[in-house]
Amino acid sequence: MRYSIRRIGFGSALRMSLLLGWAVALCPALCLAGLAVQGLRTLSSALAQVQTLDISVLGQNIATVDPLALLQLRSAANTVDRLTAGLLGTFLLLTLGLLLVGGVMFVAVGLLVSLAYNLLAPLTGGLEVELQRRNGEGE
Repeated sequence: MRYSIRRIGFGSALRMSLLLGWAVALCPALCLAGLAVQGLRTLSSALAQVQTLDISVLGQNIATVDPLALLQLRSAANTVDRLTAGLLGTFLLLTLGLLLVGGVMFVAVGLLVSLAYNLLAPLTGGLEVELQRRNGEGE
């Protein structure tokens, strides 16, 4: 028996995109969150090594230069310190955010593909599927 798929329902495409989107985005989200956490740890250790410079003349301290404050990076350094203080929470939040972004992108692609198929199927006849009844089933 030959059948032709005339159209794809948007509800069906949305359901399948939501279900598949999380599964497809999980591995890349975990990898990217791990890389981001590692990058935050490296950045935190680099910023922790930046020290203030004391300028002294003849034993008298005349000025103290804080490179982080001079470059206006002190608040960024504090934010990085807070993020690296709870690495597990940061990792989980990044993973969740990346899963949401990946899921939304997968849903958008699924809906666009179903829309394109629904527009092109009447012109081209749609996708043809050949079905065959198995022996012993449906009898």
